Formats: sequence, structure tokens, C-alpha cells
Amino acid sequence: MKSMRTHLAAVAAAAALGGAVTGYLIAPSPGGASARPAAALSTGTLHLALNMPAGDRAAAAALGYDLFDVDPDEDDIASLPAGGRALLWGGNTTCGGFQQESTSAFTATVKRFAGNDRVYGWYLSDEPNPDECPDIAGKIRKRADIVHRYAPGQKAFASLTDWPMRPLKPSETHLDLIGLDPYPCRTGRKTCDLGAIDTMVGQADRAGFPRRMIVPVFQTFGQSCNDGERNWRLPGEGQLRSILRRWDRLVPRPAFDISYSWGRQDAWACPALSDADGGGGLPDLQAVMKAHNTRRTGPGLPARKPGQAPAPAASEKPPAPAGPCPAPSGRADPSGR
Repeated sequence: MKSMRTHLAAVAAAAALGGAVTGYLIAPSPGGASARPAAALSTGTLHLALNMPAGDRAAAAALGYDLFDVDPDEDDIASLPAGGRALLWGGNTTCGGFQQESTSAFTATVKRFAGNDRVYGWYLSDEPNPDECPDIAGKIRKRADIVHRYAPGQKAFASLTDWPMRPLKPSETHLDLIGLDPYPCRTGRKTCDLGAIDTMVGQADRAGFPRRMIVPVFQTFGQSCNDGERNWRLPGEGQLRSILRRWDRLVPRPAFDISYSWGRQDAWACPALSDADGGGGLPDLQAVMKAHNTRRTGPGLPARKPGQAPAPAASEKPPAPAGPCPAPSGRADPSGR
């Protein structure tokens, strides 16, 4: 997701040394997730929150989160909350190296998890930038093809941002699903720019991505207590509802959606969704996301009736003035994403 590129690359490198990071040949119709058999447990829209320590998963599951970003590790997958699925991290950030750089190592890993029905798919790249690395589309395609060949039904996913998307179109990358991460609530502005969501979805449209491939990324973080840049602020409850409604209008039944971020990142995200429970002067964004996660329709489930308009957007009132950002918990960030 945007603003985590350098941090994720550093964490991924550390994981290669320490083994402690948690995550992300022939494709039958590139980008056509619906053409392949659905995994056994896929029902409706799944919900993922990034940067989640294992100890927080039960609390997140109580809010309706049922997709978890983990390493390709049997024990970690088996320990997920009941009904939880896994999106396995095997990717890269921007132009950095892949978690498993060699094709043979990645193939062996995919084969190892091909029969695990709790594995939803593979997180193959985080914000690839084709301007800086023109060969990135081919590298993603090679890994997506491995997933499709050896684990049919599991999804090949990458998260894109507002860098050029056309070089990453489905025919070039063979991806099944793409995340889009416009963050509408910026520092110094009382309102959130919901048009940023329309702009990025339009960019994906023009690049050739069908709406069924899009995975919305919701802003559930601010930058008032992190150590790095201070470009974004935590949305208020009404503002987050407006963000969800805008996404619902544009992509009403995604395969899954993403909340960025559940946990803090020292450089990029503080406060985050795990902080925003209505205490300490922060809005109760957890309640907003629970309502969203537990009512969401998804693939194969009823949508809004034809011609039925979406609910009117809530007033874009700024959040109530917050008290000091809660003190860091000292909890390690397991994934860096």
C-alpha cells in the first residue's frame, strides 16, 4: 500500500535473515479470475486488515475480518481464526527483490500449499512501478502463471497505486485481482477528497482492468504520531462511512477488501485501526468497519436491486479534535505492510 514501500522492503530483507516476517505455466485467461474454479471456502466478500500481529487476529475476527496476510507457513495458517483464509506473501515492493527470488523456490512453495483449502491466494507485489523497473510486469506474470498452473483456484494478487498502470494490465501480468489504494483524508484538510477514489478507479479502467478485478483499499490510518511523513490524517467515523459508500458505488461486490492499516508502522501509520476504538479521543472506526464487514454482499450474493440508488453520503464533518496519540504499544510489526 502507498507509503509502505521502503519499510516493507527493509522488513522483507530482515525476514530473509531472521525468518520472522508475517505476510503475501500457463494462465487460462489472464486476469479472468471467474474462469477458474473458486476455492472451496470462498463465499462473499472477504475482509483483510494489514499489519496485524498474530495476537490480534481473534479481535479482528470479531469485527468480521476473515482474510489474513501471512507467510507461507503451515502452522501459521492452521492457527488462523475459525473460517479465516490466508493471503500468502511471496512478493516484492516497487522494484525490490521478491521474497523468493528464484522461480524454482517459488514454484516449490506454491506446490506445497496448492492443496490447502485455507489458502485464498498469493500477494505477488506491493506497488510495482513500471517506470522505474520496466521488467516488473514480466516478473509478476511469471509468478502468476506458476500460481495458476500449480494451484488453480488460488488467486494471484498485487496492490497498485497511482503510478502507470497500463504496463501492468491483465494481459501483461496475468493477475486475477488488484488492490487500489487512494487515501482521501489528507493532513490540513477538514474534508476527505472522495474524488481521489474515482480518479484511481478511472485510471484502472483506462488501463484495461475490469471492475471485478478491483480490491478496494480503505484508509484506516493517520500520521499524527508516526516517525515519518505527515501527509494523511485519520478519518472520522462519518468520513470513513462516506469512503465505504463511495467504494460500494464503484465496486459493489469485490472479491475482498483491505483496511490499511490495522497496526502501526513507525514510519508510515500512527494511529491505526487497532487504536481507533473510540477511546483516547480517537473515533470508533472499529465499529464502522464491523458494520461494513458484517453486512457486505459479495460475489454470488445479492446486490442492490437494479435502479436502487446508494444511500446518501453522510455529512463530511471533520472528526472531533483528538487528544494526544496513544503511546506506542511496543508491539512488533510482523509484516511491514
